[in-house]
Amino acid sequence: MPDRRSALGQFFTPSEVAALLADMFEPPGGAVRVLDAGAGVGSLSAALADRVQREQWQCDLDVTAVEIDSDLIDDLEATLAECSLALPSARTRAVNADFLAWAAAQVAPGVFDQSHERFDLVIMNPPYGKLSASSAECERLRRLGIRTSNLCSAFVWLASRLLAPRGQLVAITPRSFCNGTYFKSFRRGLLDGNVLRDIHVFDARDAAFRDGAVLQETIVFRIERGGEHSTVQIAASSGTGLDMPRRHRVSAASVVHPDDADRFIRIPEDRSSVVLAERMGALPASMRELAVTVSTGRVVDFRSRDFLRSECTPQDVPLIYPAHMRRGRIEWPNGSSDKPSAIASDHQTRGMFLPAGDYVLVRRFSAKEERRRVVAAVLERDDLPGAVVAMENHINVLHCSNAGMEPDLAWGLAAYLNSTAVDLFFRQFNGHTQVNATDLRSLRCPSRDALVALGAESRACEFEQSAIDSLVTRHVPSLSGAW
Repeated sequence: MPDRRSALGQFFTPSEVAALLADMFEPPGGAVRVLDAGAGVGSLSAALADRVQREQWQCDLDVTAVEIDSDLIDDLEATLAECSLALPSARTRAVNADFLAWAAAQVAPGVFDQSHERFDLVIMNPPYGKLSASSAECERLRRLGIRTSNLCSAFVWLASRLLAPRGQLVAITPRSFCNGTYFKSFRRGLLDGNVLRDIHVFDARDAAFRDGAVLQETIVFRIERGGEHSTVQIAASSGTGLDMPRRHRVSAASVVHPDDADRFIRIPEDRSSVVLAERMGALPASMRELAVTVSTGRVVDFRSRDFLRSECTPQDVPLIYPAHMRRGRIEWPNGSSDKPSAIASDHQTRGMFLPAGDYVLVRRFSAKEERRRVVAAVLERDDLPGAVVAMENHINVLHCSNAGMEPDLAWGLAAYLNSTAVDLFFRQFNGHTQVNATDLRSLRCPSRDALVALGAESRACEFEQSAIDSLVTRHVPSLSGAW
């Protein structure tokens, strides 16, 4: 039932996507222990068994399929029985259990039980959903050193702990784990002792789950326990994977840079993306080296409703929303927007303000259909009345020690962030519509002198895209021809 599926975070795998996951494994030999985590009705196990039979792998499968929903167990057992008919040497078992509890027991057995069940192949479409920080599941995970409140990452993280040496895990998940602070611990845990071997991306956001409510971009990836970091195969398909994907190999360092403490996973989908990533990575400055800090706006409007004002009086403070950002500038007040224009100055709100100055503002969210992922604008000192200003929480603010910055530096940063080069590079690791402060902090930038020179010219171009790109490549020659 849809309501039950939603409560359990279940999104069943279409047959063609199941086949794509099964096809990603490198064939092992001998006795092969398989784990289907969150198995549902067993479509992933069936896809793997079909491949083994079709390609006549020289191995004996021992399949363990774990599923929490007792209503699905009969169908799961029937699927596994069909797998055994197709592969007479295969052994199968369905386990009706919460995978998080079952796997935790495998990872951390009791004092007198020193057996650790390990698997050569793990295949999974983990459930999507949240875990309550106060839940027994979260406490169980914390005891294993796994800190996440996301059901999908908890499944994959635990399953990766069950891999045998040189074991392989293939999973289909939202792409959002590739960047940002929220999944930083998960990325570190996933890549600790494992290497990325394959990544498959879908050009269409909803291609993998046409009949479900999964609105995030999804990817399929394969990791291997141990082994050397060398290359990663990237594949991209326009549909669900039945069409012929575009494939190429890139160095492992192009996907996860060895010096990146945040372990962002970048996905260069073609050769030109690799060139762009290399040139962006070679730029001389970081935000920190420019003495620029990235923060989110301090006004969370639903918590500040009593202080919001539709008009700004001399006793109020101008309040900037994303709707006030237009073509690289701030239009305030914006008559076409129904957003508040001000916030009352009060002892409860004063910590939300910044002194008047020149700032770069970046939208934290963009619409799915919007052409640009990164949208930046400059707030100049004289754009607003008063000595202080407030920014709403859907805006990222670039500032210098909680104050404005040199005007030409602000305009140069805004032009750079609005360039096609940054937009294309950003999409390599950001698969959703949110632009995190962490993502912006991670970007390499041109030198301060180059940004100031760029800013001196860019304010007159009205932020027309071709003009911005022309200026950026002129002041940052290394980016010329990179996209």
